[in-house]
Amino acid sequence: MPTNKGRGKRCVGSSKCKKTHKQQLRGIFAARHIDQVWEDVRKEVVHDGKQGPLGTTSKAALDEDLPAHGKFYCVPCSRYFISAAAQTEHARTKPHKRRIKALKGAKPHDQKDADWAAGMGVADNGEKLRAPALPVAMDI
Repeated sequence: MPTNKGRGKRCVGSSKCKKTHKQQLRGIFAARHIDQVWEDVRKEVVHDGKQGPLGTTSKAALDEDLPAHGKFYCVPCSRYFISAAAQTEHARTKPHKRRIKALKGAKPHDQKDADWAAGMGVADNGEKLRAPALPVAMDI
């Protein structure tokens, strides 16, 4: 009768199977963040059928390195898809819906807001004490 004495289930509760550090974080930092996508969503969509991936805001030529030459692009998620079916399937997923909901909310903070909150914004020294001298016109 074989026993697994000393051998537990493989990878249960073990740190060997958890994706931490670079593998897990690589996907997070490779994607565009919500503050970067904020402006793209509000731009007018430019697409004439010959140039630029559908849904993008630029008129870049179709790129052979992208899936389906960049024709199927999700602007809120900043992802390319291989087909229209894959894109519509993606539109029904929870991560896409969460991203849309986040983009409908208030404008995300940027570096300018962070500087202002830290007190490093534009100096506000109050009103000027003296009005600027107006040039005097001399009559001849």
